[in-house]
Order: sequence, then C-alpha cells, then structure tokens
Amino acid sequence: MNIGNIPARNAIQYPDKTALIFEGERWTWRQFNSRINRLSQALMGLGLAKGDKVAILTENVPAIVETNYACAKAGIVYFPVMSRLFPKDIQHLVDLSDARVLIFHPDFRGVVEPMRAELPKVATYIQIGGETPPWAMAYEPFLQSGRDAAPDVEVLPDDVYCFICTGGTTGVSKLGMLSHLNALAAIHTSIGAMNITPDDVGLQVLPLFHVIQNNCLHPMLAAGASVVLQHRFDAVQFMKAIHEEKVSVVIVVPPFLFSWIMAVPEAIACDVSHVRLFATAAATFPDDLKRDVLKYMPKAKLIYVYGLTESSGGNAVLLMHENTFRKSGAIGVVNPLMDYRIVDHRGERVPVGTAGELLLKGPPVIRGYYKRDEETAATFVDGWLHTGDIVREDEEGFMYFVDRLKDMIKTGGENVFAKEVEDALLNHPKISEVAVFGLPDPQWGEKIHAAVVLKPGMEATDEEILAFAKEHLAGFKRPKAIHFIAALPRNPSGKVLKHVLKQELADKS
Repeated sequence: MNIGNIPARNAIQYPDKTALIFEGERWTWRQFNSRINRLSQALMGLGLAKGDKVAILTENVPAIVETNYACAKAGIVYFPVMSRLFPKDIQHLVDLSDARVLIFHPDFRGVVEPMRAELPKVATYIQIGGETPPWAMAYEPFLQSGRDAAPDVEVLPDDVYCFICTGGTTGVSKLGMLSHLNALAAIHTSIGAMNITPDDVGLQVLPLFHVIQNNCLHPMLAAGASVVLQHRFDAVQFMKAIHEEKVSVVIVVPPFLFSWIMAVPEAIACDVSHVRLFATAAATFPDDLKRDVLKYMPKAKLIYVYGLTESSGGNAVLLMHENTFRKSGAIGVVNPLMDYRIVDHRGERVPVGTAGELLLKGPPVIRGYYKRDEETAATFVDGWLHTGDIVREDEEGFMYFVDRLKDMIKTGGENVFAKEVEDALLNHPKISEVAVFGLPDPQWGEKIHAAVVLKPGMEATDEEILAFAKEHLAGFKRPKAIHFIAALPRNPSGKVLKHVLKQELADKS
C-alpha cells in the first residue's frame, strides 16, 4: 500500500494517455512514471533510505508532484513546505522535519541561501530550474542521473508518507504525520464522491503544500484522469485553462474565490459550460453563491466537503449535490469510513440537535504530530481525533458546522458562537465576507467585534450594519464594534486567521 503505486499502475494501464499538463508541456503516464522512478533512484543514490526526509519549497510546478511520488516509492518521508510562511518559520519547520535534502524553486533562492547555516541536517540542496548556485545541484540533471527502475523498498500501510503543516489558524505550525493508509483512504473517498474516471480532466491550482492534495491532485491521478497544473492562481488563466483543456472537475477553496473570478470580465468570457463537477470546502458556501456557480456552470454538480489535516483532508464529512439546497447550511454526512461522536465538555454524547465537539475515528485519521508528543496526546485520545470543531446533527444525520471551539465568545456570562453572528451578517446585501471574534473587555469579559468586507463598489456605515444586526440577532449576540477591511487574512487553505485580526484590531477596540 504505497502512494507511489499510482503512477506505476497508470503507466501500465494508460501508458500513452496524458497524465500532467503544465504551461504547454504534456507528459504521458509512461513518461511521468519514468521521471518519478529516476528521481526516486537519484535520491537513494544520495544515501537516503526508508524513513529519511526530503523537503521541497516551491509553488505548484511538476517537480512537486514528481518529488511526492518519488519519495513515496522509496519510503522516504516527503515534506512540502508551506511556501507562504515567513522565512524564519520556513527555517524552523525544515529543521524540525529533519530533512536531509531541500529541493527549492529559484523563486525561493533568496529565502534558502541565508538560512543554510542554520540547517545543519540538510546535506544537499537541489534547485528546480534557473541558474544553479554553486552550493546546489540542478534538478533536471540530478533526476536524469537516476535509473528508470522502481525502487526495491517495502513500504507498509502505516509508514509515514508525508508531513503536512497544520495549526495555521492559530499561528503555531505543527507537522502532521500522514501514513500511506491515511492518504489512500482519503483519496479513494474523493474518487468515489466525485465519481472520477479516466475521461476526466482536473485543474490543480490550489497549493500542493496543503493536505488538499488528497482531495484534488491524487484522486484525479489515481483514477487515471489528466491534471492541468497551474503555478499559482490567476483568475483569467484559471478560466482559460478550463475553456481550452475542457476541464470537467473544478475544485475551488474558499468558495468565495468564485465571486472574485466572476468579477473579472476576461474570465467570464471563457466557456466553462462543460464542467460537470464543482467542489469546495473551508468556508461557508451560501445558497446565493451556489446559484451563481450553477448559472455559469449549468451542467455542474456541487459537492461541499469538510475535513482537516488531522483527517487527511476534506473527506470527513461530505454534502452531495442532491442535498445541497435541501439541506441548506449543512456540511454533509460523515464519511462511512469513519466513526464519530458529538460530545459536550465532559466528553459525553449530546442529544440530536445539540451542539458539541466533533470526534472522529477511522483510517483517514493521522498518526499525530512529529516531535510534538504532548499535543498529539491532547488531540488524539484513545484513537479519537478531537477536531476542536463544534457541530450539531439533525434527525436525518446531516451535520451543521456551528463554530470552532476556540472561536466561542464569552460575553456577559453568555456563550456566543461567532459563526452564528457571521451567518446573520452575511445576509446583509452589501456584505461579501465577515469574521466575528471577541476581544477582552472589562465590563463584558469579551466584546463582540465584526471585521466586514463589503461587496465591490458598496459603501456602508457602522450604524447601518449594527442596525441590521439588531433586526436579526438577540442583544447579547450583536457585534459592539464594526471594522471595515479590504480583505480577510487567510491561510493557504482558505481559513480565516482570526488571531491576525485580533492583533491588528485590538488597539481599535
């Protein structure tokens, strides 16, 4: 059971079919698998063995996909570094990972070079393209130096396949350890949910240093479909690729990204009517936005997924197209591969309809955090993943996300779920996005604040938003302060960074 089996099997089944497309270049499955074999052998030629670590620092390029599978074939632990972190955080995580090799794109040479002295465990640096510095090897010649033969390494289901950065919404990053079994369970859930076939074409623009790879990249490739890889997001290029390559499966995170795309006239002009599936996650997916998607992609079915790094991606709970409007506001039904509980603060199950913390158990639940035994013990208890997310279940078994446990606001002796306030404010016709949070207050304990992003061309006043809140929320749930901002700070998976908002807006409270 090895992630590296994906290109190997497809090279047999579909040798001359296109596997990957990037900036006009195309690789068949035979070519793709050959390159992966060579890279795997070249890495082992450096003396790397099963269990050693390789880090890669880049935005989306073919090398990040090749390195992923090459490491898997050799039983090497693959670590895609979250490239949008501050250099000091990148340095900390590379060192924490015990990586012996760091592969990097020339865009990040200025980040890597100064930190080399602080990374004593990294013995080899490999640059992907560009003029290679004297202290690094060139990626393409290095890859070609390896033999085109699959490594003779036994990889077990519970062996660690990769590290994924997690914990980004709190500002403290950890390395989640995903096994081959974790990833494959998540991948095959996605294949089934999206009904992916070899005839599909997927568009991969979401960053591949994120666990979302288990929902978009790997499921497409594992099913024998073709993937169009884009270096980074650009609205026009995104829609142009859908038009030109007849992309059938589109995955967008967060869903509000679609609104931004539709605001670009050149993007709207592209033909996307052939898209058969639109999947999203990571944020509220309101009905009005769903209707906008279906207006431009009339043949598409909608899928909403919920998950987290600790569940190997957005496969824990799924809302299928048939229920997307019937169960408005739901995040879906728990993956049949998983057991679940909804519990109160004492760990006891709550009645149907009552909010509580979601606990998960099953093959996609990861092994824990690398070198973080205390945090692992606190999050994974007796095999149960404590998600830190508050949900409620209706009488039919559909889940509704209520809030993050850490986002609950305690004000005037009452508990207020930030998401309930956010959902109410999102009904205001001028509001595009909103984040609600509490800040310390001597009278109330915490005072409710709302950071508001208005729709393009709209103007509003504090009084207008507060008056709207008065019509839709009980007194103790209403925001006491409104902050108009240009955009919400988010991590690469689309989750709002409320700790950043609290830091930035604390002095304005």
